[in-house]
Amino acid sequence: MTTEPVQWNLSHVWEALRKFWALVIGFAIIGGAVGYLVSSTVPPQFQSRASLYFALNQGTSGADLNQGSAYTQNQMLSFARLATSSRVLDLVIDDLDLTTTPRDLARSITITIPQDTVILDVVATSGDPERAAAVANSVAAQLARVVLDVGAESVEGAATISASVIDDAVAPTVQTTPNKTRDALLAAAIGLMLGVLAAFVATIADTRVRNEAAVARVTDLPVLGVVTRAKRGVGAGLVVAREPHDPVAEDMRRIQSALAFTALDSTSRRLLITSSSPAEGKSTFSSNLALTLADAGERTLVVDADLRRPRVGELFGLDGSVGLTTALVGEVDLADAIVPWRESGPDVLTSGALPPNPATVVTSQAFRSLLDSASQRYDAVIIDSPPVLTVADSNLLAPLADGVVIVVDSTKTRRPQLANTIRSIESAGGRIIGIVLNKARASKHRNTYYADPPAGEGKRRRSATAARHSATTEA
Repeated sequence: MTTEPVQWNLSHVWEALRKFWALVIGFAIIGGAVGYLVSSTVPPQFQSRASLYFALNQGTSGADLNQGSAYTQNQMLSFARLATSSRVLDLVIDDLDLTTTPRDLARSITITIPQDTVILDVVATSGDPERAAAVANSVAAQLARVVLDVGAESVEGAATISASVIDDAVAPTVQTTPNKTRDALLAAAIGLMLGVLAAFVATIADTRVRNEAAVARVTDLPVLGVVTRAKRGVGAGLVVAREPHDPVAEDMRRIQSALAFTALDSTSRRLLITSSSPAEGKSTFSSNLALTLADAGERTLVVDADLRRPRVGELFGLDGSVGLTTALVGEVDLADAIVPWRESGPDVLTSGALPPNPATVVTSQAFRSLLDSASQRYDAVIIDSPPVLTVADSNLLAPLADGVVIVVDSTKTRRPQLANTIRSIESAGGRIIGIVLNKARASKHRNTYYADPPAGEGKRRRSATAARHSATTEA
């Protein structure tokens, strides 16, 4: 069995963004802050512009003027190169008494020619606004002079093209760069895109079985139900007995209803409860399922067959020294090893003393006979077993049960783990009837109108339940 790759669509994209919205916003905020800080460290630069107009000094007819205009436009690129040549910039350096070279000065000057015009713009950039204006004006003035010197002359010896300044450069009052607002917004946009990319990567890398859709990508087995995680700071334990109106108790009743439609062949149901790895909540689920079945009027026995790390006895507050193993070796009768838990509750068969060879115990004929005997006395036998991927006990127990329920911790179980667990149980001859998602996030739209008892009533009910529990434990 292999897990199917995620087929991305708009719903998956929206789910990724909704799930990691804080990450996306965080990237955008950090990007904007970094962009603003970096922009703040850049020295401010000012730009000033001077404009020149080039004209042909000869020709009076319309045809001459048209030809002269075309000729002047053809010369504009040459004038632009001339503006940043040493012929012009040497004069500018002498005029302004600058301590620089023509090459260095040329790097701070930009020449532009509006399309289809005979206008040339000189833009000077400097950290000093006054210097920017002075350089632009000086370049414009010196260029106009040099054009007269190097340009072609008429037969009378006059320059054919002349340049005149039409706009003087003025000292700017606002810096051109850096633009802190623009840089911050641009960096925030880049951060936002990186955040979205990080959200998609995190979604792809997260192979946890968080919901039924994730289960469907692994197997077509049904999801019997979803058990929401306990409130922070509140242990799960026997929620069905302690808080019968708690949402978790309602989840257990839904699962109990789903199990009624599994169509098991035998009149007595033997359900094996297991998980992929430790600490996924299988023992807590087994105990609460037994309580739910018992509350529904079924004669129920919960058997702690996890002979490595038993938890059922602890959950019910029972001494586990006498139980399954002691009954198997004949030290006590099965009837004496089984402990009734409260008047209408399930019967409990704890693990007993832990054996050195648990696998041998659960495959023994005595254990098979014990299950057969229990099946004759009870409507439902719930068997809590070790994790499948940790030890082989569950694979050995699976053929002895009518059905196997896999408990999946939605906060940590990975899709490959679930796939390996299903493959392992099925190869051992077990019949998997469904999967339970445990510790799932509670829906924000859950209606708690009926889940929360009126004030005072819940407290009285909890006190009465605790009193019955204490009396049963002491007995």
